[in-house]
Amino acid sequence: MCRTCGTSYEYPGHNSLATRTVCERCIEIPEETRRVLGILRRRVEQLTKQVASLQGDTDERQSA
Repeated sequence: MCRTCGTSYEYPGHNSLATRTVCERCIEIPEETRRVLGILRRRVEQLTKQVASLQGDTDERQSA
């Protein structure tokens, strides 16, 4: 799984520029930018899980 964009990819691929942590598409992005994008992607995933959890709590309260 790419740390920058989160997509799954096969490593090592034949003649691929991909590394263990970055897919071939993201390898062209400057390292500093990749780092920030990875941080933001993880934060979005955290917030998405938190919203889903809160929606589940709200659904439980409404059905009670």
